[in-house]
Amino acid sequence: MIKIAHKNRYESSNLKRYNQKKSITNIEKFINEENNNYGIVIEANYNDAEVLYESKLLRTKLDKTFNTICNKTIYTGDKVILNKKDFSIEKIITRKNMLCREKHDGSKINDFGITKVVATNIDLAVIVVSAHEPPLHPKFIDRYLILLKSNNIPFIIVMNKCDLKTQKEERILNIYKDLDITVIETSTNLNIGISELRNILKGKQSILVGHSGVGKSSLVNAIMQSNNIKVGSVGEKTGKGCHTTTTSKYYKWNDNSAIIDTPGIRSLDISNFNPVEIQDYFEEIRKLKEKCKYKDCLHYDELESDCYIKQSVKSNLINFERYESYAKIIGELLKKGK
Repeated sequence: MIKIAHKNRYESSNLKRYNQKKSITNIEKFINEENNNYGIVIEANYNDAEVLYESKLLRTKLDKTFNTICNKTIYTGDKVILNKKDFSIEKIITRKNMLCREKHDGSKINDFGITKVVATNIDLAVIVVSAHEPPLHPKFIDRYLILLKSNNIPFIIVMNKCDLKTQKEERILNIYKDLDITVIETSTNLNIGISELRNILKGKQSILVGHSGVGKSSLVNAIMQSNNIKVGSVGEKTGKGCHTTTTSKYYKWNDNSAIIDTPGIRSLDISNFNPVEIQDYFEEIRKLKEKCKYKDCLHYDELESDCYIKQSVKSNLINFERYESYAKIIGELLKKGK
């Protein structure tokens, strides 16, 4: 097992400002379509990176011909081609996807610019929620679904602490099961669902995302059958999760399997989306939106007689809570646009 912390370390505040806007020269030469002999970026720092190559962990730099900051160019999960002489990074294999977040999303991860690249080349994202402490928030799930769909990342939902589940949580889970989304119930305390989850993650580079305190690190421990990861609790006064994973961590737990455990966040900012595109990330709305009277219908403040989506909510064809989640997002985006 290899365990490496992915920390955004910078040498000084001056270095953070220096060359902040530098760009790669000859970027087309930096991307390589395919190569079977590559290393995987575990951590990208300001001037160098830690790369897992042939079961060895190497600290390496970008090739000198590229005039750019290292952690503005490569990210955790990147597949890179190394120079055999000095092990500098010569090329990046074309990424299959990237998971990016807004920097104002309540995470302790900070970065320059508008977005933070969390990781790349993700085979599967696991949205981890809990049945209790912190409580299950379907609107949070909906926002993550939008983010993952927009980045072309497959996903499943895992409800941890399932031994504390009530009828309320069961009803919420059924909403997503009815949308043909894979939902797995786990309990690390009782070892429920761990084998099922391990089998799904095997052979993939996966990422765990979710609120603080839902048990992401406990799940990683259970999957790897290890007790090396710091596990946190929920704050007694607030009922909110405490940050125990403050930086993304990369775990290789099988020859072809890896997990990226990310810091918990308390909110998810999706304010960079356009209100028009949001409806396409709600599958049940996307399928029926053409039946609305007007093509530019946002299914928000239009009359019910003109909006088939609102009619479908009233007739229970579309789940009310899902529509409520959609409407809240649209309202926020429209308010921001004013």
